Amino acid sequence: MPVLTLPTTPAPARMGIELLTNKNVLVSALGGNEQERQRKGSRYALAFTMPPMRYADSMAWDDLTAEGATVLMQVHQPGFDTGVSGAPLVNGGGQAGTSLMIDGLTPAYVLRKGQFLSVISSGRRFLYRVAADVIANGSGQATVTLRTMLRYPPADNDVVEIAQPMIEGFVRDMQSVEVGVDRMVQLAFTVRER
Repeated sequence: MPVLTLPTTPAPARMGIELLTNKNVLVSALGGNEQERQRKGSRYALAFTMPPMRYADSMAWDDLTAEGATVLMQVHQPGFDTGVSGAPLVNGGGQAGTSLMIDGLTPAYVLRKGQFLSVISSGRRFLYRVAADVIANGSGQATVTLRTMLRYPPADNDVVEIAQPMIEGFVRDMQSVEVGVDRMVQLAFTVRER
């Protein structure tokens, strides 16, 4: 299955963030306490609305209609400067749960709560959000708490994308491409992690 990279310009006018949770909620039939069990498999769907663009420019986005393919789209974090993160890599293979050990960071680099990062494991990207601020130590190492559980155990030295995280998935909710009387096209679509 091919993976097609979408253009990085223009930047989206809007981005909606949806967590597709895999948690299990246990509700007592007798009115007792509720419990939530976090389970592996929660993932993201990002809904993008692009600014109006000329028809000729919109043709670069034709991969949105490719059948049987997944797409890569840069995560939009407007007004947030990711800074100089270094060359982050997974620090130790076989990790599980909601912690990810990273090395190769710029010493004292701060990962902020709510910040996105993606991990490339076995040729596939997995998107995560940071659950709490963390500062890399003097050796460029940090243990990052994630909002969701790791969906796939990364290998040692898998690439961690912090400066430009990407979502990899299927295009969903693609609206028809319509050319207005002003000859402008506005695209709206969702990329849902597979």
